[in-house]
Amino acid sequence: MMEPLVDALLVSALNSNTEAIQVYDVKTGTNLHSFKGTPASSSTLNFVGACDYVMTAQKDKPLLQAWIINRHDPLHLRLVVPGRVKTMAVSPSGPKYCVVAVGEKMYVYKLLYGHLIAVISCHYQPITCIQFTLCGNYFVSGGEDGFVYLWSMAQLVNNFHTEDAPEIQPWRVLGQHSDKVTSISMSVSGLQGLLFSSSLDRTVKVYDLLHGNHLHTLLTDQGITRVTCNSIGSQIFLGLANGKVSVVNLLPHLPIGDIEVSDKGCQCHEKAVRHIVVSPSGNTIVTGGDDEEVKVWALSGNAKPQLSFLRTVHTGRGAITNLALLAIDRQIFEGDELKPTEIIAPFSTDTTEIQTCSVTVPIRGRPSSLQDSSSTFHPITDNVIRTSGSHEKNGSPKEANNDNLVEQLKVTNSELYHFALKQLLDLDEEYNKYQ
Repeated sequence: MMEPLVDALLVSALNSNTEAIQVYDVKTGTNLHSFKGTPASSSTLNFVGACDYVMTAQKDKPLLQAWIINRHDPLHLRLVVPGRVKTMAVSPSGPKYCVVAVGEKMYVYKLLYGHLIAVISCHYQPITCIQFTLCGNYFVSGGEDGFVYLWSMAQLVNNFHTEDAPEIQPWRVLGQHSDKVTSISMSVSGLQGLLFSSSLDRTVKVYDLLHGNHLHTLLTDQGITRVTCNSIGSQIFLGLANGKVSVVNLLPHLPIGDIEVSDKGCQCHEKAVRHIVVSPSGNTIVTGGDDEEVKVWALSGNAKPQLSFLRTVHTGRGAITNLALLAIDRQIFEGDELKPTEIIAPFSTDTTEIQTCSVTVPIRGRPSSLQDSSSTFHPITDNVIRTSGSHEKNGSPKEANNDNLVEQLKVTNSELYHFALKQLLDLDEEYNKYQ
């Protein structure tokens, strides 16, 4: 009997034709699912919500595409962005924001209503990678200019609500490589963990995110095309331009400064390694390269880690453009259509205050006397506003009580939002005081 939980591997390739993404079982190599659509742009594959949607940018088009996790066809949503997307990221927790990189700029959209809330212009060469912290409150960007920046979502939202706000600046400048940044990776502890950035300058830089300290620089004899760490950041995997993968242990703690990577690496691919993902257990890694192959490897040994080849799960169809691992119940791919808890709205370039836009949603558990009335949900203040189906002035006492309840909820939710926003901004200021 097959185990219900499976490590599903999502793969996209340069020449994928009508099947934009293939889904494989890492353990057996069998095909579980596929997503139809336009070929996906490199480094743009993301998940939205708890296994609700898969989202990518379309190759060579200024469009995004999204699928419900167990459906083959994409959603009919108009997700238009200002240009061809180089890389993108979706916040994993809290309100869902999508950050897309077009050239040297980043555009930040809130998925709930599709509005553009920020345009960030700080890099002076094209942006190559973006990644959110696990909490969703911060994200990191790296570019061809070599810079690595940390950004605060609270600062972006505050600027959006402030008239004549100054130009958005990074919450912290982490460092700079002498060549373009090829990838970034973080441990699961988020802002209190480690960040790794790789570059074609043959180095990986290691940062303490909380304080912004540069801890280590790992030196190799090859350009580094991908860096990935395990969940706690104790072990990192370097994908090299010559097709090798090197494994570096950071425990026991290494002295601060430059570290020469002694591991010459395992020849995993014939061409550059573009993608590496690590299983939750840390015992298996999956690699994808420009040689059009995706391979699964077993990791063994502590002091001197070794990679052992297990299987090839994907081959052909061009260079690998995206690779992601998701632990999921295999029955999801076989069951009825899911009802996502998250909302993805069509994108808009309207940058007016979002207080002017409302999203219609059902109110759970409302009294039967209100079933026929249409209500709206305010994206920011959570106000419940009656828009139609109003009652007569001489309505019953029950109806009058319902009206009072709605009015009380409007006031309470508005106060709760403003209190939470103030606490979040105050916390941001406290961090800045001690830097």
